[in-house]
Amino acid sequence: MNYSIATAPTTEPVTLAAAKMHIRAITGDTTEDAAIITPLITAAREYCENITGKALAAQTIEAYPDRFTNIIVLPRPPVTSVTSIKYTDDDGTETTMDAGDYLVDTKFGRVAFKKIPSFTPALLNHIKITYEAGTANVPKTIRQAMLLLIGHWYENREAVVVGAVAAVKIELAVKNLLNQSRAWWF
Repeated sequence: MNYSIATAPTTEPVTLAAAKMHIRAITGDTTEDAAIITPLITAAREYCENITGKALAAQTIEAYPDRFTNIIVLPRPPVTSVTSIKYTDDDGTETTMDAGDYLVDTKFGRVAFKKIPSFTPALLNHIKITYEAGTANVPKTIRQAMLLLIGHWYENREAVVVGAVAAVKIELAVKNLLNQSRAWWF
Protein backbone atom coordinates (compact mmCIF):
# COMPACT_ATOMS: atom_id res chain seq x y z
CA MET A 1 0.00 0.00 0.00
CA ASN A 2 1.31 3.41 -0.91
CA TYR A 3 0.94 6.37 1.41
CA SER A 4 2.04 9.97 1.72
CA ILE A 5 2.30 12.50 4.53
CA ALA A 6 -0.44 15.06 3.89
CA THR A 7 0.39 17.25 6.90
CA ALA A 8 3.80 16.98 8.51
CA PRO A 9 4.25 17.12 12.29
CA THR A 10 4.46 20.55 13.90
CA THR A 11 6.21 19.30 17.05
CA GLU A 12 9.03 16.81 17.44
CA PRO A 13 9.54 14.05 20.04
CA VAL A 14 12.94 15.55 20.93
CA THR A 15 13.04 19.23 21.82
CA LEU A 16 15.71 21.64 20.67
CA ALA A 17 16.75 22.09 24.32
CA ALA A 18 17.20 18.32 24.79
CA ALA A 19 19.20 18.03 21.57
CA LYS A 20 21.44 20.95 22.56
CA MET A 21 22.01 19.42 25.98
CA HIS A 22 22.97 16.09 24.38
CA ILE A 23 25.28 17.72 21.86
CA ARG A 24 27.04 19.77 24.55
CA ALA A 25 27.60 16.58 26.52
CA ILE A 26 29.28 15.08 23.44
CA THR A 27 31.22 18.06 22.07
CA GLY A 28 31.46 20.60 24.88
CA ASP A 29 29.98 23.10 22.39
CA THR A 30 27.85 25.80 24.01
CA THR A 31 26.94 27.80 20.89
CA GLU A 32 23.35 28.37 19.85
CA ASP A 33 23.16 26.29 16.65
CA ALA A 34 19.38 26.14 16.30
CA ALA A 35 19.58 26.58 12.52
CA ILE A 36 21.75 23.46 12.29
CA ILE A 37 20.19 21.35 15.05
CA THR A 38 16.47 21.86 14.23
CA PRO A 39 16.65 20.14 10.80
CA LEU A 40 18.71 17.34 12.38
CA ILE A 41 15.89 16.71 14.86
CA THR A 42 13.38 16.39 12.01
CA ALA A 43 15.74 14.18 9.98
CA ALA A 44 16.33 11.93 13.02
CA ARG A 45 12.56 11.54 13.57
CA GLU A 46 12.01 10.71 9.90
CA TYR A 47 14.84 8.18 9.98
CA CYS A 48 13.41 6.54 13.11
CA GLU A 49 9.91 6.50 11.59
CA ASN A 50 11.25 4.75 8.49
CA ILE A 51 13.04 2.09 10.56
CA THR A 52 10.20 1.47 13.05
CA GLY A 53 7.31 1.92 10.63
CA LYS A 54 5.56 4.12 13.21
CA ALA A 55 4.42 7.74 13.27
CA LEU A 56 6.38 9.32 16.10
CA ALA A 57 4.66 12.71 16.03
CA ALA A 58 1.12 13.86 15.18
CA GLN A 59 0.64 13.95 11.40
CA THR A 60 -1.98 13.46 8.71
CA ILE A 61 -1.42 10.53 6.38
CA GLU A 62 -3.14 9.55 3.13
CA ALA A 63 -3.07 5.81 2.38
CA TYR A 64 -3.89 4.37 -1.04
CA PRO A 65 -4.85 0.68 -0.83
CA ASP A 66 -5.16 -1.19 -4.14
CA ARG A 67 -8.61 -2.59 -3.31
CA PHE A 68 -11.22 -2.81 -0.61
CA THR A 69 -10.93 -5.82 1.68
CA ASN A 70 -12.89 -6.57 4.86
CA ILE A 71 -10.05 -5.20 6.98
CA ILE A 72 -7.33 -2.80 5.88
CA VAL A 73 -4.25 -2.34 8.06
CA LEU A 74 -3.00 1.24 7.80
CA PRO A 75 0.70 2.10 7.59
CA ARG A 76 2.45 4.20 10.22
CA PRO A 77 0.55 3.42 13.42
CA PRO A 78 -0.60 4.46 15.94
CA VAL A 79 -3.77 5.71 14.25
CA THR A 80 -5.67 8.26 16.32
CA SER A 81 -8.64 8.77 13.96
CA VAL A 82 -9.80 8.33 10.38
CA THR A 83 -10.80 11.62 8.76
CA SER A 84 -12.30 10.22 5.56
CA ILE A 85 -12.40 7.28 3.18
CA LYS A 86 -12.98 8.20 -0.45
CA TYR A 87 -13.14 6.15 -3.61
CA THR A 88 -13.12 7.23 -7.24
CA ASP A 89 -15.12 5.60 -10.02
CA ASP A 90 -13.67 5.09 -13.51
CA ASP A 91 -15.62 8.16 -14.72
CA GLY A 92 -13.83 10.34 -12.11
CA THR A 93 -16.70 10.56 -9.63
CA GLU A 94 -15.34 10.72 -6.08
CA THR A 95 -17.51 9.38 -3.27
CA THR A 96 -16.91 9.79 0.47
CA MET A 97 -17.94 6.78 2.51
CA ASP A 98 -20.32 7.29 5.40
CA ALA A 99 -18.49 6.85 8.71
CA GLY A 100 -21.19 4.38 9.75
CA ASP A 101 -20.03 1.98 7.00
CA TYR A 102 -16.71 1.22 8.69
CA LEU A 103 -15.11 0.79 12.11
CA VAL A 104 -11.74 2.17 13.13
CA ASP A 105 -9.46 0.16 15.40
CA THR A 106 -7.05 2.78 16.78
CA LYS A 107 -5.26 0.22 18.93
CA PHE A 108 -3.94 -1.74 15.94
CA GLY A 109 -4.43 0.84 13.15
CA ARG A 110 -7.07 -1.03 11.18
CA VAL A 111 -10.26 -0.18 9.35
CA ALA A 112 -13.00 -2.83 9.18
CA PHE A 113 -15.71 -2.36 6.57
CA LYS A 114 -19.34 -3.23 7.34
CA LYS A 115 -20.01 -3.16 3.62
CA ILE A 116 -17.67 -2.79 0.69
CA PRO A 117 -18.88 -0.38 -2.00
CA SER A 118 -19.63 -1.70 -5.45
CA PHE A 119 -18.08 0.49 -8.14
CA THR A 120 -15.85 0.35 -11.20
CA PRO A 121 -12.58 1.77 -9.91
CA ALA A 122 -10.42 4.38 -11.60
CA LEU A 123 -7.11 3.03 -12.86
CA LEU A 124 -4.88 4.55 -10.18
CA ASN A 125 -5.31 5.74 -6.61
CA HIS A 126 -9.01 4.93 -6.59
CA ILE A 127 -9.16 4.56 -2.78
CA LYS A 128 -7.84 7.19 -0.38
CA ILE A 129 -7.95 6.83 3.40
CA THR A 130 -7.04 10.04 5.23
CA TYR A 131 -6.18 9.62 8.90
CA GLU A 132 -4.39 11.10 11.86
CA ALA A 133 -1.46 9.17 13.29
CA GLY A 134 1.28 9.64 15.83
CA THR A 135 1.89 9.55 19.53
CA ALA A 136 2.91 12.00 22.22
CA ASN A 137 4.35 9.11 24.25
CA VAL A 138 7.47 8.13 22.27
CA PRO A 139 9.49 5.39 24.02
CA LYS A 140 12.76 6.44 25.62
CA THR A 141 14.68 4.01 23.42
CA ILE A 142 13.49 5.85 20.30
CA ARG A 143 14.29 9.25 21.85
CA GLN A 144 17.77 7.96 22.67
CA ALA A 145 18.23 6.72 19.10
CA MET A 146 17.21 10.17 17.85
CA LEU A 147 19.71 11.86 20.18
CA LEU A 148 22.50 9.51 19.01
CA LEU A 149 21.72 10.37 15.40
CA ILE A 150 21.48 14.11 16.07
CA GLY A 151 24.79 14.10 17.94
CA HIS A 152 26.51 12.04 15.25
CA TRP A 153 25.19 14.19 12.40
CA TYR A 154 26.09 17.37 14.27
CA GLU A 155 29.70 16.23 14.68
CA ASN A 156 29.97 14.72 11.17
CA ARG A 157 28.40 17.27 8.83
CA GLU A 158 29.98 15.86 5.70
CA ALA A 159 29.31 12.61 3.85
CA VAL A 160 32.88 11.42 4.45
CA VAL A 161 33.37 10.01 7.94
CA VAL A 162 36.76 10.04 9.58
CA GLY A 163 36.97 7.04 11.88
CA ALA A 164 34.39 4.80 10.17
CA VAL A 165 34.40 2.41 13.14
CA ALA A 166 32.60 5.05 15.25
CA ALA A 167 29.97 5.50 12.51
CA VAL A 168 29.32 1.74 12.40
CA LYS A 169 28.94 1.64 16.19
CA ILE A 170 26.45 4.54 16.10
CA GLU A 171 24.45 2.82 13.32
CA LEU A 172 24.33 -0.47 15.23
CA ALA A 173 23.29 1.24 18.46
CA VAL A 174 20.54 3.20 16.72
CA LYS A 175 19.16 0.18 14.88
CA ASN A 176 19.21 -1.95 18.04
CA LEU A 177 17.31 0.73 19.95
CA LEU A 178 14.76 1.13 17.14
CA ASN A 179 14.22 -2.60 16.55
CA GLN A 180 12.65 -2.80 20.01
CA SER A 181 9.77 -0.58 18.84
CA ARG A 182 9.30 -1.79 15.30
CA ALA A 183 5.77 -2.03 13.86
CA TRP A 184 5.46 -5.15 11.77
CA TRP A 185 2.82 -4.58 9.10
CA PHE A 186 2.79 -5.90 5.57
